[in-house]
Amino acid sequence: MQDDDVTIETPGASVRVGYVLKVFPRVSETFVINEIRALESIGEHIEIFSLHTNPNGPVRHAILDKLRAVPEYVDQVLPPPEVVHKTREQLATALQVSKEHYDRFLPRKYIRLAIRLAELAAERKVEHLHAHFATRSAHVALLAARLLGIPYSMTAHAKDIYHDDVDPEVLRWKLSASAFTVTVTEYNRRHLAELLKGRESQAGPVVRLYNGVDLSRFRATPVPSGPVPQIVSVGRLVEKKGFDVLVEACAMVRDRGIRFECEIIGGGDLAEPLERQIRSSGLEDLVRLAGELTTEQVAERLQAASIVALSAVRGRDGNVDALPTVLIEAMACGRATISTRLSGIPEIIEHESTGLLVEPGDAAALADAIECLLGSPETVARMGLQGRARAEKLFDLRQSAATLQGLFDENRKLLAASR
Repeated sequence: MQDDDVTIETPGASVRVGYVLKVFPRVSETFVINEIRALESIGEHIEIFSLHTNPNGPVRHAILDKLRAVPEYVDQVLPPPEVVHKTREQLATALQVSKEHYDRFLPRKYIRLAIRLAELAAERKVEHLHAHFATRSAHVALLAARLLGIPYSMTAHAKDIYHDDVDPEVLRWKLSASAFTVTVTEYNRRHLAELLKGRESQAGPVVRLYNGVDLSRFRATPVPSGPVPQIVSVGRLVEKKGFDVLVEACAMVRDRGIRFECEIIGGGDLAEPLERQIRSSGLEDLVRLAGELTTEQVAERLQAASIVALSAVRGRDGNVDALPTVLIEAMACGRATISTRLSGIPEIIEHESTGLLVEPGDAAALADAIECLLGSPETVARMGLQGRARAEKLFDLRQSAATLQGLFDENRKLLAASR
């Protein structure tokens, strides 16, 4: 498939970047909010395009009030069927998509969104579209960018590249069309490079760029010295987070006579099964599901923790965590962390330096790691200091935003030279 010109006139020149999300904002995607806020702070003019409104209602993060960009919701006004049909035919010709592949590469629901996104981006004088997640948002951004005749790029995370539902050929197409692709771990970068093998010359660079955290909000504080150690875990209540393994490990730790309390923060479909597991294990007084909290509240909980644990696993659908933000936030707060040897997690935690790593799904090994840290406050304190230093070196939001701005700048130069 080749890229020919199918354009909507963009009114005037600009340097604005349009961020494209399936839904914005989402409680669990604070890394997107933080990234936009950091880019704005270093002079980027960001426009936000949410393909859909949030079905779960408003998000409560206070940091949203600090954004200058006001989201535009693409699906509130959509083009009529005849316009969708005509545009689909134009894009098929330009991108050399044969009719048997229309539903894979040019689904009508994405064409509708792309037409409206292109209109909104033109109104806001956007010169570059950047999508978070390599699924719907990247697909629609790619099509809208072709309509506008401007570059598009994307950030790839985890579910969008590993889930069993991901079509490898469509993902290769998105990678090949992207001016550059950011991905959040070296593990991901190698995976995407393998997917692009033989097509490297068609694609922009694939760049590993860790999600950054706000080191001023997630501040290092002394580990509390209360009589009952606190274990904190944070994430959506979905299979890949492995919270059932954590609950099982907590039962083992209790049976060893070790004092602790555990708080699991997050919402999701597995809340009821986890509540049943907690009750059936007799852990009601020790393990608590706290529900969804704002990023500001999460920072407070991490600073109140003795240790932070995340028992990530590979889901039955192939889904896996790439770079769990909570582990970076915990290290920024000066907390020792426990997690699993999976995906990009060993890029965050240095085993026996900033935390401990165990095999995914091994509740007994997780219980051993919890017992080890809870029994050694000196080790916890040492790992916390080393974790903060690692967060400052690798996961500073300001540094990651500056790197991303540099990628946008390179494409601005190329665009300017082509005019």
